[in-house]
This record gives sequence, structure tokens and C-alpha cells, in this order.
Amino acid sequence: MSDTNVIDFDKASDKHRSEREHKKKEEKVDELRQRFANVLPDRVRPVKDYLKKKRDKKKR
Repeated sequence: MSDTNVIDFDKASDKHRSEREHKKKEEKVDELRQRFANVLPDRVRPVKDYLKKKRDKKKR
């Protein structure tokens, strides 16, 4: 009984690589969120504000 399912390792590695990169980014954002929450507990969205400011600065 042979298996006719062919696995494309390039696609599989790209998928796993992107998932791994996404997890790393999420961990960084969570770390930033925690740091900002400790420093600025009264701000509603400190991480989003920080990242938006950083993006806007990059565009200039």
C-alpha cells in the first residue's frame, strides 16, 4: 500500500517559519505590553500608541 500524498517541503518550511516568526512577534508585543503596563498603568493603549508613533516616524 503506497501513499500517493506528496509533501512539498518548501511550502511546509515556509509555513512553519512564518508561524514561528509570528509567535516571536507576539511574544515581543506581549513583553512590551507588560513593560508599558508596569510603567504607565493609567494609559489605555500604550503599546499601540508606541508602535503607531514608531511607524509614523519611520514613514518620514
